[in-house]
Amino acid sequence: MKRNMIMKTSHQYVYRRANQRGYNLLEVLVAIAIFAIGMLALASLQGNLTRSASDANTRMVATNLAEGLIERRRGFARITDTDPNNDWPAYDDIVTESFNIIIPPYPDPSGMVYTVSSTVTDFYYDLANDNFSTTAPAGVLVSDYKLMQVTVSWVSPNMRLEDGVEVTGVSLGTGSITISESISSVTTASSSRVVTQKNDDLVPISITYTPGARPDIVSLSLGNTKFKESLTPEPKVFRVGEFVETRFDVITYSQTTAGALFVRHEEFATVSCECALKTPSGTPETSGRRPVVWAGDEYAPGHWVDKPYGVGTNSTQSILCDPCCRDHHDGGSSAEDHTDTAVNQLSPFRPTSEYFTSGAFNGDHKHYNRDDLGILTLADANNDVYVEACRLTRVDGFFKISQDFRQEDLHVFPGDFLDDEAEVITYSSYVTAAADDFENATYPDYETAPPCIGGPLPCVEEPVYGGAWPPELLAGEFPTWTQLPLGLEETQQLRPRGIYIDYVSYDLRTVIDCLRLGGPAESCQTGDVELDLNDSTNILELLPFFDVQLTLLNRWNEIPINTPVETTNEGLEDNNEHSRGLASRDAFGGSYVDSTGHKGNLVFTDTAATDNLYLANFSTATINVQSLNDGGGGGGTPLPGTDPVISGNLTETAAGVEATDIEVVGLLGPLCDRTPGGFVCTVPSHASTDGIVKVFGYGIKDVNLNACLTGNPLGRQSEVTLGKDAYAIFELYGTAAPNGSGYSINIQDTPCTL
Repeated sequence: MKRNMIMKTSHQYVYRRANQRGYNLLEVLVAIAIFAIGMLALASLQGNLTRSASDANTRMVATNLAEGLIERRRGFARITDTDPNNDWPAYDDIVTESFNIIIPPYPDPSGMVYTVSSTVTDFYYDLANDNFSTTAPAGVLVSDYKLMQVTVSWVSPNMRLEDGVEVTGVSLGTGSITISESISSVTTASSSRVVTQKNDDLVPISITYTPGARPDIVSLSLGNTKFKESLTPEPKVFRVGEFVETRFDVITYSQTTAGALFVRHEEFATVSCECALKTPSGTPETSGRRPVVWAGDEYAPGHWVDKPYGVGTNSTQSILCDPCCRDHHDGGSSAEDHTDTAVNQLSPFRPTSEYFTSGAFNGDHKHYNRDDLGILTLADANNDVYVEACRLTRVDGFFKISQDFRQEDLHVFPGDFLDDEAEVITYSSYVTAAADDFENATYPDYETAPPCIGGPLPCVEEPVYGGAWPPELLAGEFPTWTQLPLGLEETQQLRPRGIYIDYVSYDLRTVIDCLRLGGPAESCQTGDVELDLNDSTNILELLPFFDVQLTLLNRWNEIPINTPVETTNEGLEDNNEHSRGLASRDAFGGSYVDSTGHKGNLVFTDTAATDNLYLANFSTATINVQSLNDGGGGGGTPLPGTDPVISGNLTETAAGVEATDIEVVGLLGPLCDRTPGGFVCTVPSHASTDGIVKVFGYGIKDVNLNACLTGNPLGRQSEVTLGKDAYAIFELYGTAAPNGSGYSINIQDTPCTL
């Protein structure tokens, strides 16, 4: 038994030794090689990680240096630094420069050397071509903006270990980053506050401003050396009569002994568009915004809300039609809505009959499209096409939907009125008194029976200034007549000006009423109105009013038409290259000249109706124009206009014919002219033949369009031509046609129904 055990044990011993054989030399060498390769890879990875981290840090430092330089240069406090004792940065100080900065990224006392280089290019606005150029226009000394390109480059030293031993040949190498930014010459106090602030006091931004030249641009005095003026509206025509974009600015500035200093810049745009109606999306961010709100010293953006919205449907219209179509809608609700519900509406004075009261568009104002006969049809279903005209205001750099324009007064002046300071003072006194009285008027209800200027109650009377009219206006009137210069070829440019007052919210009225009682600004401000941009409590600075020259936007007509005085009435063109309101002599005598325009958004686009309120929202100002003979003694008085008047409408079709392209002229007696809503002709009472009118300007190449006379039996088509030079001649037979006879001329792609 014992032997067997030994043998078993011995067997086991031998077995174990056979299975525990050792490593040979080759295996050891292979293992060492694998280990060495792994360690080398790990070392390389560690080096790359270190290098990448250091490179990222280097680029971050370089980026911060570039952005820091741009922000320091952006924070200027004036345009030109002419005072050697002044240490405030100026716009003119933004020039090309280069310097080095040493920043130690490692435990290396020599540090990393960064070279900071900036290249500055001045850009000037080219009004004629509507773009920017690096060439300064004649007489312009200050650029509109500077393009600042900052490049930060570096060359790193060799890397060093923690003990300071240099790793020869191991370097991060070279690199660079470049950042470009534009810096406007018109900035705000807040943009330079960090740089220019001293002792927690905000230094006013002293940016020079050159007031516009009268009589086209008139500076209204707000008191306290502050002035406000509106620049001339500039249209851009995408499609005549349909798609137009018009922009103009309102500038508030302070007049000092050193010159005019910029205070505030308000930028407006108006667009006419074609859109498709959409039901609420369920998500505010994909529906639309409320209109911007005038908060006493600035326009504040409206918030997003779930409401009906629209999308643009025509690729040829302005890009501003995107926010116009989307946001020009009422309805919806939000916790952020204003307590003054009228602030949430695009037109607080729109009658309730023009709103949807149920369904998917509940609360939204009604939208319309124009059919083939030019008749408005209601858009009341998802994806229905409609036409729209919107006002937008630039807020935080972007144009955003605003409440509609609202003209409260209109005057037309002789060509030489407002060309001297005394007349400007007179007009300024009138406008500012009108705005002040408008806000301070007593009225039953602001939205349903709002205050207005120069009419029966609840309108305020023609405003007075300081309790009495200025000496130049003792009769309470501006010039109501003018005379053409002597000589048959002499002309006179007539100029109308409209006074616009935005909706004054309940919060703003509350603040102004508090200020009228002598309350300080900090205790008067409430709700949407926070007077935090300046310390002014001047009511005229807080009221959202301005006046606009409308010479090239209004339509012009004479009574009698075209004689003895004729005024130009051309279709709207880009950059105001058309003529309107230029009066000339046709014969000796006198005429009443009317300047007429829409009181809302459509005056700035000169396009056709967008709603049923169109014809009810026109204003007209009239001036008596005398046409004297060369000797000066044969002048006349305005003719009474007793001749029969024939008026009518011009309508368009879906074929793309625009009403503002069409011309109506009288032949063998009648005299015709365009009006905002169509045409008007007079037929002399002594005419021995029937009145004849010719319609043309609607022709399209390779398309047959027909001008058709409808709606009145006292007329017939006697001649017609189709094609590019299409025209039609109509006999308004029966010279005894009653005064005010109405006709409609429709341009259509189907034959006329006789």
